[in-house]
This record gives sequence, structure tokens and C-alpha cells, in this order.
Amino acid sequence: MKTVKERLENLRLLVSTKSVSRSSSNWATYKQDEDPQTPVEKLNKLGMIKALTGKCGEIILHCPGDMRTKEDAAKVIEALERNSLIPVTVNADIHVPRKSGVLNHRLMFGTLTSPYPEVRVASVNQVISTMQLMREVKCRQLGLWIPDGMDSPGEKNSVEMLDFILKGLRQIGMKVRKSESMLLGFRPYGPSFCNTAVPDWGTATWLCRETVQSCRLLLDTASLLPGESIESVIIALVHQKMLGRIALSDNKLGMGALPAGSLDAGALFRLFLNLLMAEEAGLCSMEELGFEVRVDSRVGSIDKNLLTAVENIEHALARAALVDSKELRAAQSKPNPSLANRILRDAFVTDVRPVVQSWRKDKGLPEDPFTEL
Repeated sequence: MKTVKERLENLRLLVSTKSVSRSSSNWATYKQDEDPQTPVEKLNKLGMIKALTGKCGEIILHCPGDMRTKEDAAKVIEALERNSLIPVTVNADIHVPRKSGVLNHRLMFGTLTSPYPEVRVASVNQVISTMQLMREVKCRQLGLWIPDGMDSPGEKNSVEMLDFILKGLRQIGMKVRKSESMLLGFRPYGPSFCNTAVPDWGTATWLCRETVQSCRLLLDTASLLPGESIESVIIALVHQKMLGRIALSDNKLGMGALPAGSLDAGALFRLFLNLLMAEEAGLCSMEELGFEVRVDSRVGSIDKNLLTAVENIEHALARAALVDSKELRAAQSKPNPSLANRILRDAFVTDVRPVVQSWRKDKGLPEDPFTEL
């Protein structure tokens, strides 16, 4: 059984350049002078976060937000190397309108499911172009979320919409090399008002299998429906070997990405507890599984929001690692649910701040990174 410090050491935290961008509501974006604006400024900010936490050195990039050309990619490479950062995924943001070409305002009707054939073709080509930039920055994983759906019941044919998605994904999958992989995300809400084309983890998992052998699911904890069991979803996915990554955040109304554990610390604790149990059963490896720190900073300091997320995640993992799995299984097999729940409660209410601070001190990191801002 690994110690808490060993678990903290092996924890892989990844972060997107979007998590150091100022987020918006449906009405306005409240930018501050110190907010990073350019891709290079964002990577410099992430380099600082890595220096303070010892984590978040693996970066998720976005096209076209972070790079559109080979010249942009060269600037990104230089900033990554200067900050000792590693690109792990490049997301193809096909929903972003372009100033020229067919990917303009007509994207309001969708990308891979657009009623315009030329938009469907251009959307696939845009993903393929993203792959080329992905290779320029020496990254081997493509990320994709399909932002399609309907704003009214009569807007599209649902059967045809899913058929278009399958055709588009298969064309994209053919361009993924054997040494590369792909992540596919989903979202039950938005941007469409009526329904979304890939609304749940079951549909997304099926589409992964239809795309390419190396395609896996990106599970965003903020994209689960109210009342849905994160534990059940995760165990189902690791059983199927389809869980590629978990994006950790918190929200209440299906909108935004608050720092993970800021609203429901218990859910984050149970997430890690079940992953540790799955690892013990040989279903997954915590060292290989990456966790994306996803934060939307609409209010307050971007730096502090990101540090809060990292701290909450480390504390949740530390508490979960305190659970004696043999003792827990013994209580469950009796069965003695009262005892089993006390075992979990005792671990959850333990103050793990001293051991986390001790691990940071051992690593030569600030014991309290907030004081370094």
C-alpha cells in the first residue's frame, strides 16, 4: 500500500491554457490588467504555477486559440521549453468562427452535422490541420469536442445528425497515426437550446470505438447530469478500458467550472477513493491516468483559483489514500454499513494539510504557495 506522500508524488495534474484565461458569463467578461492575453503569456503563467506547486507541467493547447500557423507553433514551442512545460494534448476547437473561408457565421448550424456540405468538409479538414500543428509542437494526442445540436426540434433530423457525426469522426480517425491517440469529450448542456449531439458518456464512449482504436473518453466531472453517480460512471469506464482522462471541476447549475472540490469536497474524495480501489483491482493505473485541472475564472484571481483547485485535489487524494481498503472491504462483506461509513468519514475529516505541506517541503516547494503570489 502506497503512502500518502507517494500518492501525491505520482499524481499527474494537467492544465489547459484556457484555465489561465479570464472567463465570461453570458453577459460580459471582466478582464484585469494582469490577466494573460497571448499564448506566450499564458504559458509563462503556467510555468509559474508549476514552480509553485510542482504540478501542472503538462499542458493542453488549443487551436486556433493558441496557434493557427507554423510560426505560431514555433513561438509556443519556445515558450514551452523556456518554462519546462510539456504539451500533452492539442484540442481542435472547431466551433470557433474564422474571418475567412466557409467556417464563418454558418457554424451556428453545426460543424460535423452542418446542413452545408462544405462546412462539414471544412470542419473535418480543420481537425486534420490541427493534427499537423499538434505534430509541430511534438504532441501526440488530439482532443475533440463536437459542439453540435439543435436549438429547436425541427432544425435538424436527429438520425441524419448522428450519421454525419459518425462519418466525420471516421474520416478524422483515419488520419490519427499509430503512435498517436485521441480524446473525445461530451456535454449534456449547451451550446444548443434544444438538444446536443453527444449528450452523455455512453454515447461518447460508443463514438470513441467508432473513431479509432486509440480514442478514449474525456470525462468532465462538471458534465455529469444532476444526481448522476460519478463513482458508477468511472468504474464502468475503467472496466471497459475507455477512460482516457478526467477533467476535475465543480459547478452547481450545469454552468462554469469552479475549482474542484469547492462545492462538493465529498464527491472529489469519493472519486479518488473509487479510482484507488479500481487500481487495487487491476482495472487502471493512477500513475498513468491524467487529471485535468479545469477552472473558469470569471471572478477573482486566476492564479488563486488555479492554486485552490490544485490544493483541493491534493487534499482529496490524501484523504482517500488514508482509507484502509482491507478494513473497508471487511466491513462491507459482513455487511456492516455503519462501520464502513465510519471508516470513510474518519478519513474524510482528517486534517491532511500537514502531510501535504511536508511533501511540498521535501520537494523544495513553498509549503503555502498562496504566500508566494
